[in-house]
Amino acid sequence: MSAKKPYHKENLRQDLLDAGRDYVRAHGHIGLSIRTLAQQVGVSPGAPYHHFPDRRALLLAVALSGHDDLTAQASHAIREQAKPDQRLFRLLRDFLDFAAANPRMFVLMYESELTQPVVDPALAKAQRAGFDLVRATVLELDCAIPEGELGARIATMWSAIYGFSLLRTRQMIQPHDEISDPFESTLSDAIVRQAVRLVQI
Repeated sequence: MSAKKPYHKENLRQDLLDAGRDYVRAHGHIGLSIRTLAQQVGVSPGAPYHHFPDRRALLLAVALSGHDDLTAQASHAIREQAKPDQRLFRLLRDFLDFAAANPRMFVLMYESELTQPVVDPALAKAQRAGFDLVRATVLELDCAIPEGELGARIATMWSAIYGFSLLRTRQMIQPHDEISDPFESTLSDAIVRQAVRLVQI
């Protein structure tokens, strides 16, 4: 009797990653398992472990792919805008748009077991790359930032943008007289303009 040939599937890692991204977008990361993805892509339950040793490794790969999307979006925004203040506005606005369009991915990237009690080193590196992009753009602004205040101003600006994204994702900002729709484009523009002013004051 001939030995059974080992299972092989081209680009299995990418297939699993794509399926994981789709699952997170549709359902969130809580119920995601390697067995679930194996069924979705049509492989044996053990096959994914050649690429992802455990569930955390899978979640990390999905989260990092989200950061790749966000970075690509930011790089495109920078190329399109000529002035530093326009680039900064676009960077922050695109972050809000990403969080609004990908709320479950946003939670995995910023508010999951991958970030608690400390941020996974790979995620921290990806987040740092995004911060460096924002910082470099702030330094190009035509405004005099007093020595020693750069960090505080960037942190204040980022707190406004990230805080709004998180509150909106968690549905903690509800429509009322002043805010008819938290996802309204004009409101997002106003939030970003206010955040940019926090750096320029």
